[in-house]
Amino acid sequence: MSVMLIKAKIKELKYRPGKSIRTNGLIRYRLAEFDINTATASGIIEVNENNTLTYSKWVTPKRTRSYPFARIYDTYSFGGKRVTIIPVIKDEGLGAGKNKSNNDRINFITLSWMNLANIYVILAWYDNAEKMTKFRITSQEFNTDYVNEKIKEISEFQFDAHHWNNRHFQNDFIYVYTKAVKAYNKISKTLSVELHDSNGHEQFLEKITDDSGKVISLEKFANETLSKSKSAAIRETMVRHKHENVSLKLSKPVFEMRNCLGGKYYLTSDEVEIDSKNRKIAILECKNATDSKLPKEADIKDGLFKILLFSQIEKLEIDGKGYDHDVSLKLTGRISSSLILPAKEDDIRYFISSENLTSSDSKLIFMLNEEAILNGYKIIIGNN
Repeated sequence: MSVMLIKAKIKELKYRPGKSIRTNGLIRYRLAEFDINTATASGIIEVNENNTLTYSKWVTPKRTRSYPFARIYDTYSFGGKRVTIIPVIKDEGLGAGKNKSNNDRINFITLSWMNLANIYVILAWYDNAEKMTKFRITSQEFNTDYVNEKIKEISEFQFDAHHWNNRHFQNDFIYVYTKAVKAYNKISKTLSVELHDSNGHEQFLEKITDDSGKVISLEKFANETLSKSKSAAIRETMVRHKHENVSLKLSKPVFEMRNCLGGKYYLTSDEVEIDSKNRKIAILECKNATDSKLPKEADIKDGLFKILLFSQIEKLEIDGKGYDHDVSLKLTGRISSSLILPAKEDDIRYFISSENLTSSDSKLIFMLNEEAILNGYKIIIGNN
């Protein structure tokens, strides 16, 4: 057995939004009245007459439990700064019996993704909630004053997101993280709800704090949070090379991606097809619908954001050998035929008619076709 590690290099991130994405109707808010808790999942914030930015929010620091990339994708069509608000911790309660609930914590991979995508991060904490049961809380709310303060700071910040994020994590992580732990302790007492023991969070903070005790070490943060997730990813990439020139299909291989700033990021894709003889590699991100004809729009946009990053790869190597590559989004559902985008309008209309798709699914396919044309990737629609 051997570990499949694919090395890639990215110089910069480019994206050309289609007309349907540019006019997706994000709601506008004035910063003076902005409340992240009541605002839509993504939108536009008018800081003042001459300063506007877009935002998105995460409901949990764990990406796989929601669709934060879909919300970020909705903001990508606008020029200027893009901000995303992420809870540093989300404790949903201790749970009872077999119904254990989640206690998620932000990790280094999230920082890496946002640096790569040039998204400004605001670390935030929940300081209010409602009681669901003795072991569960719900309707958690961010501390709005801190979020708005950081939005104002980002609007005035003169460097890119990579610089903001690294500085924000180093200088503000301990403050936000401590606020989150104290807030959950208070929520637990006030609502008489059993939450997870805060000792685990406190021990984690000690492990990633630098020698001064005042800021975190990004290196320690990476080592502490990447170790488990990276090990799990590597276990899934164990493949047996039977024949050198036979195309291989791999489940979630690990990509070690570097950018011109020296950043290093570990990413995964759902499928990779390797043609060793011709030095070609196909990267596929897959979304499936079991009970409908197409995956949900949020699920599709989550995939679009990920292949946007993969589509920016300039150089790719396996075992020191260069490979050509292409990137595709694969959508499967309860349909009988297939369609590969970009495609001619007549072919798309024939597919829509033969599959009896709804008007919303039809609009989605035309939007996908436009995105594929403008950004140079392929979208495969077929049956599951």
